[in-house]
Amino acid sequence: MSMWTRGATRVMCAAVAATGIAALADWALAQAAEPSADRGRALAVRLCANCHLVDGSGKSAPEGIGTFRGIANRPGQSADRISNVLMLPHMPMPDVQITRDEIQDILAYLETLRTNPDVAPLVKPGGQKPQYPSKT
Repeated sequence: MSMWTRGATRVMCAAVAATGIAALADWALAQAAEPSADRGRALAVRLCANCHLVDGSGKSAPEGIGTFRGIANRPGQSADRISNVLMLPHMPMPDVQITRDEIQDILAYLETLRTNPDVAPLVKPGGQKPQYPSKT
């Protein structure tokens, strides 16, 4: 095999590998773009259950701290309001440093807890990510 052929083969292999990696990355992004109520519940259990009642586990939330079902069904509740609290938490809520995709997952979980079908959905169509709120 000539030196040119080996070089061309290496370039071709690298191009095929790069195409495969790009396709895999696109697939992974597409998978992450869809909010998941299951992932949202798992996050809520891991990050929020110390203070908020996340599911019907029988324990109660501390006084003055809403349950996830209560948060989901609060009058006037919106995805933007919840996203803002998660991105810029108020005291005594800790700053848990979650991603926009994780916020979408939590919103998807909260959507499963909503009981009023007449209110606007918390999860925006097309997997739109929330914008960071201003600190003013």
